[in-house]
Amino acid sequence: MDFVRVIKNSNDLEKFIDIPESLKNRKVEVIILPYADEENSEQSEKKSLRGALSKYKNEDLQAQESDAWSQAVMDQYENH
Repeated sequence: MDFVRVIKNSNDLEKFIDIPESLKNRKVEVIILPYADEENSEQSEKKSLRGALSKYKNEDLQAQESDAWSQAVMDQYENH
């Protein structure tokens, strides 16, 4: 993330920013960071994972998936 950090005399900033009396005629540190409004940050957090694992799919095995659990149970307990 890019940012700017400078030390300035507060009198130089008075035409841009309301400076409190306690900071007038003093050196101040100015830090400028990019603004992230809540709407944009919420949208960027909500990313979908849909299709993220599609490169691992095996269509030949998909037909067997519906019966996989019942077949596993039968294999394990068939002779008990």
